[in-house]
Amino acid sequence: MLLEALEYLTTPCPPLARRHGYLAEMVALGARYRRQRTAWAPHVASCHRFIADAVCDLPRGGRALVVGSGRLIEVPLPLLAERFDEVVLVDMLHTWPVRRAARRLGHVRLLTIDVTGALAALDRLPAGNLPLPAPVPPDLPGERFAFAVSCNLLSQLPVMPLAVIDRTHPGTPDAARTAFAQALLHGHLAWLARVARWPALYSDIASLWVRDGQVVGREDSLWGLRLSEPDRRWTWDIAPTPEEDTHHDLRHTVGAWLDASALADAT
Repeated sequence: MLLEALEYLTTPCPPLARRHGYLAEMVALGARYRRQRTAWAPHVASCHRFIADAVCDLPRGGRALVVGSGRLIEVPLPLLAERFDEVVLVDMLHTWPVRRAARRLGHVRLLTIDVTGALAALDRLPAGNLPLPAPVPPDLPGERFAFAVSCNLLSQLPVMPLAVIDRTHPGTPDAARTAFAQALLHGHLAWLARVARWPALYSDIASLWVRDGQVVGREDSLWGLRLSEPDRRWTWDIAPTPEEDTHHDLRHTVGAWLDASALADAT
């Protein structure tokens, strides 16, 4: 707890991200990873393998974009830095270890933005005012990226904005919440295809509750969005008992697509 408190107090973070819980979530992610490093190892290896395979046949050079870079747990940053002239890490905030890793490699740049384009508009929206603002993903500086990868972000995009909506607009109809969440997902897929020539993506697509080796519950992670069959699929033991529940393991099914532009075309 002392380590988490110190990290929370010392990590640079925009006020908007701090106010709406992104810093707390980043700190919690680090703590969970330290507790579950062994359980997460196959998932982390699968992420690294997927990104390596996604770039293996691409021309060297150009710019690479890592969206949802987080704590770089799932990102083989040295590999990307070796293949591309510039690597841009995008997230709502960047921890000190990530900042140090970027400095060591020299041509890795940090970009602190909200890729949904929704949070600031929601933060300014007077309580009770509807309709909800349409998300507008941001333009990025510089030339188009040669490669981009969205890292386990798609399912998570609506979580914090919806929490803001629930606090400031209680009673928002479920249909409006779902439509807003799906708009964020659609917008992200279209944005990826726009900013990079070769966009890739991986995301959890289902949550499984498991007891005594048997699946006893399943929840869709993509807010009702239907995507094509992923190129890769694996299981992430994200919260073995008793991390999330005293009787159940929580596992995520992860899907990975080598060509996210095809997803944007299909949705």
